[in-house]
Amino acid sequence: MDHSRQSHNETALKEVSENEKYLEVLIAILVLLSVFSMAIAETSGLGPEKQSEAKRILVVETTDIHGYIMDASSGREEIFQYRLAYIAHLINEARASGEYDDVLLLDGGDLYQGTPISYLTGGASIRAALDVMNYDAIALGNHEFDWEVTEYAVDQDGTIAPYVLGDYFGDAKTPILASNLYDAATGERVRFTRDYAIAEKAGMRIAIVGYIADYRKDILSEKIAPYTIDPDMNRLNALIRKIRSEEKPDALIVLAHEDPVNVAKAVDPSVVDLVAGGHSHLIKADRADNGIPYIQGYYYGHGFASAVLVIAPNGEVTVEDVKYTGITDNKEQLYATEENAAHLDPEIMKISYATWTAVQDEMSEVLGYTDTPILKVNELGACSAGHWITGLMLRVTQADGAKMAFYNIGGIRASLEIPEGETIRDITVYDMYSITPFANSLLLYDITGQELAMLLQQRLNDPNYGDQMTGLTFIYTATGDSDTPRKEREFTIRSITLDDGTEVDINDTETRYRVCTSIYNATMPGSIFTGKEPVIPLADAPIDNDEYIRLLREQKKADGGYIAVDTGLRGIDITEHSETEKQN
Repeated sequence: MDHSRQSHNETALKEVSENEKYLEVLIAILVLLSVFSMAIAETSGLGPEKQSEAKRILVVETTDIHGYIMDASSGREEIFQYRLAYIAHLINEARASGEYDDVLLLDGGDLYQGTPISYLTGGASIRAALDVMNYDAIALGNHEFDWEVTEYAVDQDGTIAPYVLGDYFGDAKTPILASNLYDAATGERVRFTRDYAIAEKAGMRIAIVGYIADYRKDILSEKIAPYTIDPDMNRLNALIRKIRSEEKPDALIVLAHEDPVNVAKAVDPSVVDLVAGGHSHLIKADRADNGIPYIQGYYYGHGFASAVLVIAPNGEVTVEDVKYTGITDNKEQLYATEENAAHLDPEIMKISYATWTAVQDEMSEVLGYTDTPILKVNELGACSAGHWITGLMLRVTQADGAKMAFYNIGGIRASLEIPEGETIRDITVYDMYSITPFANSLLLYDITGQELAMLLQQRLNDPNYGDQMTGLTFIYTATGDSDTPRKEREFTIRSITLDDGTEVDINDTETRYRVCTSIYNATMPGSIFTGKEPVIPLADAPIDNDEYIRLLREQKKADGGYIAVDTGLRGIDITEHSETEKQN
């Protein structure tokens, strides 16, 4: 045997073996580096596709729609405004434009209660539209409690409740958010709303955290009594940080049924990228002092707010193009004409038509006519709409001894204007459900002269106690001036006179006067009616809009239906040195 060749082969084999070991070590190192790199990418929220270029995600927010899938208040089908169909078309255009990598669609709450078409379909028209438009998350509004919240607004899974409308039916899985709503009996978080949702957009994970204002005073007390709301911003910030830590989203948005400015100022700009709000029925599109951008999409489907989330490859998030887009300045573009067809989403139009078909016969009934505009003016003082509604309240309850009636400006949800170029306006069933949509019980109470003066003082400070009235006039003085916030002024009632000429002793604790008020006003915390039993039990109390319709039908049958509207004074400010006499 050739021992030299054997030695040479052994040497060669030894070198190959060492090379293989070197390659194995090198491959192992490369694998480890690759795994380490992927781990870093995952930790930073950047997958392989996320590292190539910035992602532009358009965030669109509607809020406080209040049943306005369409505006049918004119009663004339040729000028119905198909608001959600127009908004849906614009959103579809954005989705298809290529300008954005994706679109995130949100709503700030108060979706259903407000129009007769929504009222008479139990909100099904809006739920169907939300389903078709593919909303990503919705905040729970206070008016979601006007009806049974877990039947009409949300299901036990924390998503939109099912709907049936003609041939349309469905059960959308859009999450309903309210992280600070609790069961009053147990103190536990309710199960029918979610703290947050994660939306996958353009390969990015967007966390949407729900928050609601402590809006218990804005809801009929018996509807919200089973629940409590914790408005603590420290708790909200703690939740946001927890979501950031555990979910590691690429961006985080707070979706609130609350003024977004208040929320943006209170949350941590290092963890919150955008705040979308609602509740205040205002247009909001700006940045807070701490740099957090905020948006709010007005109300009644008049438009929407939007912003663009730009998520860079390194994970940095910037927000661009914060703005509001109105759609009702040019109402003609919302009419169902051949020229407008291309700009009205066909599926939302079908739902709108189905909605009108379901309610048309009842809504179109003419109850009378007026030659005076019935206007809601949201100021310190009464308005023709307030006079008219409280006048109807008094007529409904006069047979039971009522001498005066009180209602709040917030409960009046529409103005009934006279069309341009005309001198009269028909009043329809649709109008009655539009102007008073909440189906409030009308309650009667017997109160003293002193309590009546307290009621008037309360309503001057806070309209929710009933700032609209009929059956009396009064004189008062006030500290401060018109620029001083209402709640900071001190009002003093000087005298009260009933319409029958009775002078009320404002210090009298014996003589009683029967007043009519809505259950909402009567059950406001701190109301003078607290602890009092109504003259007629609640179960037998008349319901406002149904009674007004009955009353106007009878009036039309008796005298042709002319509707007189009172525009006279109710209260006079005689404060010394006041610049003008103020009407209440």
